[in-house]
Amino acid sequence: MNKQKLTYALGIAAFLGSTAFAAPVFADDTTVAGNGAFSSSQVQTNSQASTNVNQTNNTQATNDVNVSNNTGNNSADFNTGGTVSINTGSANANVGISNTAGQNVAQVSGGSNGGQSTTVAGNGAFSENGVNNNSNSNSTSLSQTNNTNFANDVNVNNNTGKNSADFNTGGSVSINTGTANAMVGIQNTAGSNQAAVSGGASGCGCGTGTSTTVAGNGAFSNSNVSNNSNNSTSLSQKNDTNFSNTVNAYNNTGKNSADFNTGSNVSINTGNANAWVGISNIAGQNTANVIGGSSGWGGGATAVIGNGAFSNNNVSSRNDMRTALEQENLTNVVNYISTMNNTGNNTASFNTGGDVYLTTGNANSGVNVFNTAGSNQAWVVSPSAFSNAALSEILGNGAFSNNNVNSNAYNSNSVKQKNYTSFTNNVKEKNNTGYNQSSYGTGGFMPYMSYSNCGCSTQNSYSYGSGMSSLYAGNANAYVGSQNQAAKNSLYFY
Repeated sequence: MNKQKLTYALGIAAFLGSTAFAAPVFADDTTVAGNGAFSSSQVQTNSQASTNVNQTNNTQATNDVNVSNNTGNNSADFNTGGTVSINTGSANANVGISNTAGQNVAQVSGGSNGGQSTTVAGNGAFSENGVNNNSNSNSTSLSQTNNTNFANDVNVNNNTGKNSADFNTGGSVSINTGTANAMVGIQNTAGSNQAAVSGGASGCGCGTGTSTTVAGNGAFSNSNVSNNSNNSTSLSQKNDTNFSNTVNAYNNTGKNSADFNTGSNVSINTGNANAWVGISNIAGQNTANVIGGSSGWGGGATAVIGNGAFSNNNVSSRNDMRTALEQENLTNVVNYISTMNNTGNNTASFNTGGDVYLTTGNANSGVNVFNTAGSNQAWVVSPSAFSNAALSEILGNGAFSNNNVNSNAYNSNSVKQKNYTSFTNNVKEKNNTGYNQSSYGTGGFMPYMSYSNCGCSTQNSYSYGSGMSSLYAGNANAYVGSQNQAAKNSLYFY
């Protein structure tokens, strides 16, 4: 009889298991079966699985660059009866800085291979059966942190000017300065966190849940089953980013003098002075794909079937499923940019006899700043997305039997996304092609005045020039582009 009841009960258990999902895999199997009358069976199981992953990057980068190029500061003074010429070469500075902080990439699968299966079947009359399962206490946690500090200090000084050809007698006097260019590029990229976390069974959140069968036990049997399952999945992603960029660029082709010359043509031609600064700051990014630790595709199946008269059967099941995700970006960006380009401040004064030509090159500066704060992107699959409602059946039990089923499932989902962003951009540009002088020359009078097409300095003065006095001031242009994009949060919750 016990053998027949056992076969009948195990068949019911297999049927109920197949309704939860196909081909279940049990992590904990407990069977109390085929024991004789007045038997006493006590089973206690405890199963725990803990997975903890911690990834941390602490990055500090300090770049201090000082560049000084000089082809100027030349003098050709106090010469008599010859041609005087000063020709300076170009002065160029190219600075490139690229800082990239560390990256955290993790794929974590926590939890066990399935839920728990308990069968109390085919035990004799007056048997005492107790099963206490504290199983599937699964904890999966992942912490990813990037602490990034970048400090870039760039100072560029290019000079082809500050030349003098003064107090010369006879012959031609000419000063031709080369170009002075500064190009600075800084790219800062903070580390990113990428995580795929599965807190459920088999790394997919598809465990069997809790399956309990109390079937075919004899009259006056007493069966007590207690199941407790806890699944916890937590993910923390944090980026703490500090960028500080200081760029000072000074280009000079001017400040030349050709004064107090006698009986000669005087010519000053200054090259262009250009400064180009580009800064790109990209704060860290958090990307997460989280599948919460669940009790499985089925919410749990409980069957109390075919037990004898006066039997007392109690089943208590509790499933706790918690999923927590926290993403945080702390971003502080400070950009201080100062450019000064000068092709002016030239003097060709107090010259006697001959023509005076003063032509300045263009002074251009372009500044582009691109700031992007880190973003949070999360795809969260709730445990309840996998779980069906709990299935409980009390069928075919004998007269005066007492059957109690207490099933409790608890799902908790917590998602926090935070962004703290601070951008400070300080840009100062000064371009000068003016403040040139061709004054107090001796000879004919032929005033001429040119101008620049921008609002920068082009103030020139001249009077009573020599045979011909001409002043040509180049263009002074400033280009500033700034783009700030604050961090954003994206959440896809299922």
